[in-house]
Amino acid sequence: MKQLIFIIIIFSNISIYSQSTLTSLNFGKNGDFHSDKLVSETVTNTTFYNSSGTIEYTKNITSYNAQNNVLAELRYDENNNLKQRLTRAYDSTGIRCIGRKFENWHPYMGHTIEIASYNYDPKGYLINVTDKNQNGKVFRTTDFSNNEKGDPIELVNYIGNEIVGKEINEYNYEKNEVITKYFNKYEKLTSSQTSSIDSSKSNPEDIINEY
Repeated sequence: MKQLIFIIIIFSNISIYSQSTLTSLNFGKNGDFHSDKLVSETVTNTTFYNSSGTIEYTKNITSYNAQNNVLAELRYDENNNLKQRLTRAYDSTGIRCIGRKFENWHPYMGHTIEIASYNYDPKGYLINVTDKNQNGKVFRTTDFSNNEKGDPIELVNYIGNEIVGKEINEYNYEKNEVITKYFNKYEKLTSSQTSSIDSSKSNPEDIINEY
């Protein structure tokens, strides 16, 4: 087991997480490393250059299981205060994620918790993600329809019982490309984009470390 230290400088002030085609395509795939070497923990120090001209420093500490899958991620501010904690639970293989707990410490909202459960069909394909708040109330669900490879061809997001959006995907496996079409709750096409199916595939010009 080894500990890695990463130093990253990012010119950005926005960080967004959401359930989407791209997150589901890479769900269950270890994208942090490019080899089978075991890593127990990584520490990532990040510098944000905000549009207001201020500079923000953060630190992430991520721990991994024996399959190099994320067990926990701790996010600290520049004063070393814990701001967010993400923990994941796996089945007996240590590969298939069955649950996620996300905790956030906010100066106004206090300590909030979101818990997600991942549900699979008999083939092991992800078919549903259910999100609950700290009181155990379901506030968001996502349903997946998959092709024979297990890749999502349709993704439907719900808030409560109301559909709030839909994604439909068309795959070109020879080019490693997927075209995603986004629809609003009225099933009106709002946008589309082309992305890589497998983002872990590297190009010859990419710089990759030993991990």
